[in-house]
Amino acid sequence: MTQESPLTGLEIETAEAQDGIPVVHLRGEIDLHTCPQLRTTLLGLMEAGKQNIVLDMAEVPYLDSAALGVLVDAVRRAREAGGALHLVQVTPFVLRAFEITRLIKIFQVHPSVDAALAAVKEKP
Repeated sequence: MTQESPLTGLEIETAEAQDGIPVVHLRGEIDLHTCPQLRTTLLGLMEAGKQNIVLDMAEVPYLDSAALGVLVDAVRRAREAGGALHLVQVTPFVLRAFEITRLIKIFQVHPSVDAALAAVKEKP
């Protein structure tokens, strides 16, 4: 399923890995205008019982503080349900935003989707 924000063109494509773990591919900037779409996607997955979510951020060149807030809220909700939010292929600018805010400490960051899926499977 692919969704696109009419304002900036953020595309969100959700697929499931063989083991049922959702992999959300993001394409475009995540900012004040597009983060509600991301929030809706993540909450929908969690309400459907998906506590572990992989976010492929290879094509996200920029995010702002509103987007960071959405991701922090998603991490909190996932952890409360016994899961986690796994970030994959984070671009340098976006990674720097996580490092500057020290939010990098609360996220699990992986070099590839396969590495993230393996980390989900290893968790007891």
